[in-house]
Amino acid sequence: MREQHRIAVIIPALNEAASIAQVIAEIPPWADEIIVADNGSTDATASVAAAAGAKVVHESRRGYGSACLCAMAQLNNPDIVVFLDGDYSDYPGEMALLVDPILAGEVDLVIGSRMRGEHERGALTPQAAFGNGLATRLIRLFWGVTYTDLGPFRAIRYSTLLALGMRDPGYGWTVEMQIRAALQRVPATEVPVRYRKRIGISKVSGTVRGVLGAGYKILGTIAVAALFANAMPRDRRLVLFSRWPEAGATKTRLIPALGAEGAAQLQRAMTAHILSAAAPADGRTSVEIRFTGCDRGVMRDWLGAEYDYADQGTGDLGARMARAFAENFDLGCDKVVIIGADCPALTSMRSAEAFNALSSADLVLGPALDGGYYLIGMRIDAAVCAKALLANVDWGSACVLQQTLDNAAAAGLSCAQLEAAADIDLPEDLPAWEEARARQRISVILPVLNEAACIASALDRLQHLENVEILVVDGGSTDGTLAEAQRFAGVRVLQSERGRAQQMNAGAAQATGKILLFLHADTTLPRNWPDQVRRTVAYADVSLGAFQFQVDGTGAAYRFIEWGARLRSRRLRLPYGDQAFFMTRSVFEAAGGFPLLPIMEDAGMVRRCRSLGRIHVLDAPALTSARRWQHHGRWRVSLKNALALLMYALGAPPAWIARCYGPRTEQ
Repeated sequence: MREQHRIAVIIPALNEAASIAQVIAEIPPWADEIIVADNGSTDATASVAAAAGAKVVHESRRGYGSACLCAMAQLNNPDIVVFLDGDYSDYPGEMALLVDPILAGEVDLVIGSRMRGEHERGALTPQAAFGNGLATRLIRLFWGVTYTDLGPFRAIRYSTLLALGMRDPGYGWTVEMQIRAALQRVPATEVPVRYRKRIGISKVSGTVRGVLGAGYKILGTIAVAALFANAMPRDRRLVLFSRWPEAGATKTRLIPALGAEGAAQLQRAMTAHILSAAAPADGRTSVEIRFTGCDRGVMRDWLGAEYDYADQGTGDLGARMARAFAENFDLGCDKVVIIGADCPALTSMRSAEAFNALSSADLVLGPALDGGYYLIGMRIDAAVCAKALLANVDWGSACVLQQTLDNAAAAGLSCAQLEAAADIDLPEDLPAWEEARARQRISVILPVLNEAACIASALDRLQHLENVEILVVDGGSTDGTLAEAQRFAGVRVLQSERGRAQQMNAGAAQATGKILLFLHADTTLPRNWPDQVRRTVAYADVSLGAFQFQVDGTGAAYRFIEWGARLRSRRLRLPYGDQAFFMTRSVFEAAGGFPLLPIMEDAGMVRRCRSLGRIHVLDAPALTSARRWQHHGRWRVSLKNALALLMYALGAPPAWIARCYGPRTEQ
């Protein structure tokens, strides 16, 4: 481990017996896991690598990307993944140069640039240098991100790697990663690394065929991404099997404990919970709901128009799942994962792990503790086996998992399994549901001071959300804010010492949710914000999240202000409090709460959270009222904000900054 973080190393290899042992020997001892993906070597690469202490996996499908995807499927939940070639051209001892910026919370992706570093004469062929230069210039032209190299020596945060949804099986792997990172606005940087002549002959730059093939693939990857609306294809489908929560017809085994209506309400809550928590937030996974018990319109009214809907159809569960696989593969999906609404342990991270496993396995299963499974996924290569895989299974019995595994073996399908988890089927399972519900509860904390003009509309937008608690913390308003807030049933109204930091800390102390969100009264959150918050905090490496900044005013000046805020948020990883900070309670407590400062308490909290994990800014915007800019002047407010941030960064006393900034008349 390095600084209490797990580090994994992936080495794709093809006929590297002469060099692989030296590469492994020079990897720093703090690397926890070394995986060599043998891509069909005809020499002793695999045995030499195993003798040197690496875990060896085999990928028969040729291609650099195929080998990397195969190795990724074997990772043991690291924090950071390092990719390294097996030909001894890189310097493994320089791995800290790539890993440390990620550990510091500065970026999520670090490319080792051979162009910026020292390289032996002849190590980088003219054709390789030309290809790198052309590709990186095209990336800068289309996406505005500057790279100098597509070097294979790189490090990336594991959760970010999963969210990228890598799929290229060949030479396009490195450029695909950098394009996807640009599209998803992943914070990235380059560091200079040394480069030497490889041992043996390069499979790419060492042959005319390799040069032409790599050039075609790299330029083709860039062209496809640029032509299709700057977006990579959404080729992954998450299918939720659920039913209309009709009393007496759903969760029947729980009726003795909850009653017919209570069991139906549980079904309703669990379906909403799974939709909120399980869909990967990667921009390329679509969600379909396969329903029964009502018509499409009723389901859409219940769960929202942003999902696709299809009737489960007739037959037993196996026939219905086989139909779902077949129909979604026919629509062009490469990977399809089916889940139920019964497993509260399902998170976006676990769904991403399932899709990642399908990069090297035909089938993935999430075993349930009762002998069934809470998740099943297939890739399109295995589509013809779906019906046979799910036939002759005793659904509802304790043999479901084993019978499915037997069917997979008979069909010659490779299978990966996720961590086992509990379904909620029987009364004794209910404590697990309550625990999961508590983990997903969001406490929204609004510090207010003289907000009578906007508090009612703010609370009206927040009411009636599933598993969301609302706390208004008043700092001594004199304009009727308190009375306005107290009109709303279910809203907890607290009073505190004046000061935004003091009020937010007081609200957190009284909150019951495991997720805390701090919201200004004049900020409107985007639609489906609870889902986005829950999915984000499910990634263990995220310490603090925030939304994108947007102002509700019109005109070029406001767009320029938004541009500056996005630059600050994305590049400096420094969002402001009006972007709605959110985090888990454990992170809040580990950070010691908001620092008790008269100003810049949000910047102080970001500074504290950086030492605990990654600062993640969502693409979805939180809309902030333009009232401050309208009242005090657009450029004056922006300049004051920038100067306050600069003075804080330079170490000026917060009390002095507050005097320069002027009094806060609202929270």
